[in-house]
Amino acid sequence: MTTSATGTGIASLTVSGTGFIAEIAYQGATLLSWRPVSADGSGGENLVDGYSTPAEMQSQNGVRNGILAPFSNRILDGRFSFAGQTHRIEPVLAHEALVFHGFARALPFVLAQSSEENGTHTLIFRAEISPADFSGYPYRLAIEVEYRFVGRDVTIDIRGINRDGRPLPFAAGWHPYFRLPGTTSIDDLLLTLPSRTAIETNEYLIPLRNPQGGLLKRNDTLFLHTPLAGHVVDACFTDLIASANGLYETRLENPHDGSSLTIWQERGHMHVFTGDTLARDRRRSIALEPVETPTNAFNQTELADAITLQPGETRSFRFGVRFKAAR
Repeated sequence: MTTSATGTGIASLTVSGTGFIAEIAYQGATLLSWRPVSADGSGGENLVDGYSTPAEMQSQNGVRNGILAPFSNRILDGRFSFAGQTHRIEPVLAHEALVFHGFARALPFVLAQSSEENGTHTLIFRAEISPADFSGYPYRLAIEVEYRFVGRDVTIDIRGINRDGRPLPFAAGWHPYFRLPGTTSIDDLLLTLPSRTAIETNEYLIPLRNPQGGLLKRNDTLFLHTPLAGHVVDACFTDLIASANGLYETRLENPHDGSSLTIWQERGHMHVFTGDTLARDRRRSIALEPVETPTNAFNQTELADAITLQPGETRSFRFGVRFKAAR
């Protein structure tokens, strides 16, 4: 493992082993690149379309590969009530107009632990939030991000640790952008989602409620196995269907050569964004985002227990990616 500001120019570390080489930025514990390595040791293409320059990372355009915590996606007007108190969070960065995707992406993380055993490389990054750090979130919270690399698989575990003397709201997610070797557009790829249901939203991507007070959903079987060409998507899919192994698995596949990425998660939802509004390389990659809760979860009363982290409690959200090479 090496620490550097080379390549992208972003302060980061590089870790490599049998089957992979990866680069992780200290800001946000953000994965910048993850490349399969062939049997002869040569590096392949970056499969996660991360930030390419320090300026791009500071802009946070597209929140490329961002760790989402202590909330994912948007909070309507930044307002929420928790434990009988009303709060208003300001936009995370000064140039942003909306409250979205949490604070972790802007935090400086430190490498708390690094180890290698039997070909598995494990890195644990840690950051702390204090009550005065972010207006509207007056809590003391530790966030850990664990990366585990082995061969052509990576497992990520986001942990929220309540360091406060009272309960706090916490939910996690990941905002990765994926592509496959030898392709220049997601239009060449197939998407297979383990879901027949999407959450209906308004024009600001805030979930709508049905007359009974629950989330308004629609039947949506389009992406059970569908080419991405011609589809513009920014939606959260829910009621995920487990595979035989008990995991929820989303697959991105190149039908021409059989290469694929499988994004798995233990629970939660899958938000899909086809990248049509990115500042660069639109539809060059696709965001397939495992999220613990839907958008605006801090304002959904039925999720109160799911987002509550008790004093001293640690909660984990675990997911990962597997790469299958071309036939």
